[in-house]
This record gives sequence, structure tokens and C-alpha cells, in this order.
Amino acid sequence: MRAADWYKLLYQGVFGVGHIMGGSALDRLLEEAERVRGTGPQGEPLVERVSPDGAVVRVNLRPYMLGGGNLEKLYEVMLASSTMKGEPKTFIRLWRRFSGVAEALHIGVDEMEMCELDDLLAERGPVPMHHTPEYREAYYPAYRVVALRELEGALGRSLSSN
Repeated sequence: MRAADWYKLLYQGVFGVGHIMGGSALDRLLEEAERVRGTGPQGEPLVERVSPDGAVVRVNLRPYMLGGGNLEKLYEVMLASSTMKGEPKTFIRLWRRFSGVAEALHIGVDEMEMCELDDLLAERGPVPMHHTPEYREAYYPAYRVVALRELEGALGRSLSSN
């Protein structure tokens, strides 16, 4: 993961899925799900936490579909989750905290990239961004960000132990 990928992870945990919920969100979900069917890393978890409290998760499409997950239902979960409104000050606080501990935790992010993201944040505030090419090549990510409670409600079971 590069600095921009950590930024994206934190952004998703604070702001959720709202920024991708335009008129073609369902079509993009269906297209991506078909494109990644049977590809990419094996053994991905169904969900991965993206917020410190675990309330926001990534639903990995490959295991979701392998488990018989309904994509229209996932889209409904995305819609319900899109009402989440994150606070820019929360994101800035988390980004600064991450910046402060990255070196101590040996996360290995490039200092120049961190400075560039700091400058972008100061200039424009929190904005969504894409995964880096390195991340996409290494992980071939295919997921949707949702509120865990909405997902658990739609599935009718708890996923908190995952």
C-alpha cells in the first residue's frame, strides 16, 4: 500500500460509499462483479473493517458472490449506507494520527507522498481518490463500502466476528 491507498482507506471509513452512488452505481456493481468472477486473490475475507470502530466495512465481491450473495441486495445495502455523512475534521484527525504513527509502526509510506497528500488536504479538504496502480496490481481490489449494521440487517446475521 502506498500513502494514497492508506488515505483512501481512511476516507472510506469516514465518508463511506456516498461519493460513488450516482445513477449508474448498480450497473457498475454488476459489471465489476462479472469482470472479477473467478479472478484475483483466493481466500479473501467477506468483510474488512475500514473504520476504527468497525462500523464501516468493505464487502469483497469475490467471496460475496461465491457465497451466493445477491448483488441487487448489496446495492440496496449501499443505498442505505450512502446516507452516512462523515465529518471532514474526523478524517483530518485520523489522517494526522496515521501520519504520526506510520513510521513508528514501520508501515513504510513515502514521506514525499505523505507531504503531497497533506498539501492536497490543506488545499481542497478531504476528497476521494483511486487506488494506486501498485495496489490494484497487487490486490486486484473488488469491493463495496457499506455500513456493517446495514449489511448484517440485509443478510440476517451478525458478521462482527469476521
